[in-house]
Amino acid sequence: MRTDSRRVQMFVAVADTLSFTRAAETLHVAQPWLSSQIRKLETQLGFDLFIRDSRRVALSAQGKALQGPARAVMQSLDEFSACASMLRRREDPPLLRIGLPPYSHLFAKRVALLERFAQLQPKIQIEIALGWSPELVERVAAGTLDMAFTVGDVTDPALDYQLISHASCHVCCRSDDPLAALEVVRSADLRGRTILAFERGLNPFVHEQLFGAAQRAGAVLQVDHEMMSDLWLQHILAGSVVGLNFIRRPPAQLRERLCMRPLADAADIALRLVRRRGTQPAAAERCWQLARGAAVPTHQDQHTFQT
Repeated sequence: MRTDSRRVQMFVAVADTLSFTRAAETLHVAQPWLSSQIRKLETQLGFDLFIRDSRRVALSAQGKALQGPARAVMQSLDEFSACASMLRRREDPPLLRIGLPPYSHLFAKRVALLERFAQLQPKIQIEIALGWSPELVERVAAGTLDMAFTVGDVTDPALDYQLISHASCHVCCRSDDPLAALEVVRSADLRGRTILAFERGLNPFVHEQLFGAAQRAGAVLQVDHEMMSDLWLQHILAGSVVGLNFIRRPPAQLRERLCMRPLADAADIALRLVRRRGTQPAAAERCWQLARGAAVPTHQDQHTFQT
């Protein structure tokens, strides 16, 4: 006689709770169906496993005797499933879980690094998660991402950081804007001007680097959810607002109508690769070493704009 392991699981659930209702909830099945399956198991075994009356459910003597062996069966099944999962993971391709912030594709080095990694490691599956840098740092620290590219001075003492690239801040304005006549713009020049900005909560560190000095000098910030997109450029063209930007260049067809001017008193914006400290998955370690080997001196890696 061979007993269905599923019915053994049902027996253990009822024996542990002494309630068909609670056992059905645990197993996510209907209570009448569970009762019928236990009846079928009892018929197969040739004796009752439970003593039932209108007020309670109790184990019979035979049920008590089988409770230990039934639990051993379930433990063996759990061990079987765990072993199968481990073997399946060995057969699955290696996985790199990496986070990317918005606009990181505008950093040429970030794009080149991932493309090169994919070429060198074709058997590694790359799983990409998009998010703002503070969120990505939290996910790396929590272990739900192997590593992430971050923009701005987002730090966590539990993480290792590697500088990938950095870019200087520029003012984006119309070519007929008075700011366009300046070789270099200072925050004081932005007093009273309206600057398009993203919401501070998305990345407080970059927000402060880009807009902090200008806001303290008297500039007015206006939230623009299309920050650094083509629509953002159209918003600048349509009125007297300006944008502060560290990576976005106007497309060729707009360069006669828009210009970029360096913002003198804003710190450069850094792009970093971050990971947890300690032993790394093989895929993450290979990507980290590739990034380290591709590093170049800072002065060779800075993004500049031509106007």
